Amino acid sequence: MEQFSDMFANFMSKNMKNYLDKTLVETYKVLVSDTDPWPTTFEPKKKIKLIDQMIEHFTEREEYERCAKLVEVKEKVMKDVEDNK
Repeated sequence: MEQFSDMFANFMSKNMKNYLDKTLVETYKVLVSDTDPWPTTFEPKKKIKLIDQMIEHFTEREEYERCAKLVEVKEKVMKDVEDNK
């Protein structure tokens, strides 16, 4: 029989995974929107790192359409960096 502590750990792990999934979907929606989603203090390297991590997350879930949109966002960030040099 499963111990209560194991049941609780499994419950929390599943809920945290769901929370992470929902958070990343909401972040995705903001990043692909028509507005500029980035705080002014957010460095380009941090933007690219976040986008890369999101691409990895959605690739694992085989959500390739979202990955393609995120690649477009990443290319725009990289272009903005080049334009501001």
